[in-house]
Order: sequence, then structure tokens, then C-alpha cells
Amino acid sequence: MEIERKFLVRQLPPDLEQYPRQRLEQAYLSRSPVIRVRRMDAQHVLTVKGKGFLQREEHELQLSEAEYQQLLARAEGRRIVKDRYRIPCGSYVIELDVFAPPFAPLVLAEVEFSTEEDALSFCPPDWFGAEVTYDPAYTNAALSGREEEKPDIRPGRYRHYKGNEYEVLEIARHSETEAWMVVYRALYGEGGVWVRPASMWNELVLCDGEPTPRFQALEDR
Repeated sequence: MEIERKFLVRQLPPDLEQYPRQRLEQAYLSRSPVIRVRRMDAQHVLTVKGKGFLQREEHELQLSEAEYQQLLARAEGRRIVKDRYRIPCGSYVIELDVFAPPFAPLVLAEVEFSTEEDALSFCPPDWFGAEVTYDPAYTNAALSGREEEKPDIRPGRYRHYKGNEYEVLEIARHSETEAWMVVYRALYGEGGVWVRPASMWNELVLCDGEPTPRFQALEDR
């Protein structure tokens, strides 16, 4: 039985890189019931989850690399890639998931408990945001099946938070992942045309300790 609470993250811990990190790749053979395949470093796992939010049954089966690849090819929706940090919090461990594009800048924190009483008495740290334990939209299965909306990024001049300027030429979709991409050119040096995931273009970064847009619009074309 899995008992856990899930939260959005208001602000990343400043010392995040000191904690253990693991890259996860996962995809869904079915979202109802939830049947998932996941790669964690050299480990490959098939997981079947029961219904519920705070509590639900979970069963796992170890896979070989070949078995994982065969099942991955049959998965529905988009693959999810994320970096998981394990952060001690009293007698618990916070699993902090930093999602890669096309789900970036989404960050979720999960805490697992032995009993429902422990779960309900848990006091989240200040850097946690809203709780989404009971919101089905924030399950990884739902995220995998979510249609990505076209981002509101208009052609024109933008300034990177480090100072250089760029011109957005177009918004396009990746032919394999269908993720939205920004096509842009540098307005300094030799120029050059580049492509970047729209989710990264729109994300906030820490600059002198303050959340700052990675690219700030200067004018529309």
C-alpha cells in the first residue's frame, strides 16, 4: 500500500545540488488502470497502481533492458523525464521531481508515509506550494496524456537574463515529441538560428536570489 502526499513547489531549495539525484524516464501502457514502465539508472520496473489518491495499492515487477524497451514502444501518450532529488525532512524523505521539457518548469514534491495518521499530521516546509494530492491533473499518468497548448510567445526581440538579445522568428512543433519549440536567432556576434523548448523559454530562473524570466520580451515584430 502506497500512502503519500503531493505538493507543487513554490521555490527550489538553494542547496538542491547537494542532495542525491536520479534521472527517471517513464511512460504508460495504460492510464486506467495505471500500468507504468520506468527506467531509473540501470534499473527497469513495471508498476501497476490501484485507484485512489492519498492511499492506493502498488505492485512492481523488475524488467530487463530488452523487456523495458519492448514495453516502452507500446506506451501511450508522451514519455516523462525528470530529475528526482531525495531531501531529508525530519523522519521523512522528500522526493522532489524537476520535470524536463515538455513539462518544465513543473516541479512536484512527494512525501511517503507509513500510516494515514502520519500523512495527515505532516507539516510541509515553507518552500512547498499548494497541495495537489487529490488533484488528478497532477498524476504522472494524467500529465503523460495531456495535450500541450501552444505557448503565448510572440515573434520579436527578447533579452536573456544574462544580457544578450535575440529575435524570435517562429513557434514550431517537434516532429517526434510534438513539444512546442521556439525558433530564434542571436542579435550579437555572428548571429545564428537556434531552437529551444518553449517550456524553457518561458521558465523563471534565479538571478541574485530572485525569480526572473529567462527571456524578457522587448517588442513585437
